[in-house]
Amino acid sequence: MEALAFIDYSKEIENAFIKAPELKRRIEFVVDGFFPEVENIKFGKASKSAYYDPQSGTVRLTKNSSIYIIGHEITHYLQDKNHYAGAITIPGGERACDLYLFARSPALVTDFWNSRDGSYIGNALKVDLLKKHYSREEGQMMIHETCKGALIMRDNGKRDYIKWAEDTINQRIASRSKKDHMR
Repeated sequence: MEALAFIDYSKEIENAFIKAPELKRRIEFVVDGFFPEVENIKFGKASKSAYYDPQSGTVRLTKNSSIYIIGHEITHYLQDKNHYAGAITIPGGERACDLYLFARSPALVTDFWNSRDGSYIGNALKVDLLKKHYSREEGQMMIHETCKGALIMRDNGKRDYIKWAEDTINQRIASRSKKDHMR
């Protein structure tokens, strides 16, 4: 797959691709598939856990970084007025980062079913009930649609749109749980 954005890889992460070629494929899949506004971006290697380095404007990843983690750190890049050349439309903060990421595509919603990845939005969710009462595809779609709705509410002036999204997701989980128990 030919990358559409210019992706600048550090020597350390290029060396990591030798043992983990799927990481490069995941990076290009996420950048080119879900972040059309990114024209150029830097990736480097992280030693223990992934993070966005605001000093250098570099997304730092481990060889096991998931699609969610890659997307989350790219979203931090989009929040950085010192390195991202485009318009800054995403408010700062971890929860806003996740909400905007999840609103992009169900594929970017944390895989609560098969992954150990945490999520800042997920910290407020009833994840055990989500996994029990929703298939992965259904749950990711429900979370995606709710986050998209929260962004519309934000555009219309709602200030507590993140809390609204978390509460609405939990209400939908509880409703599904209640229906399943009545069967």
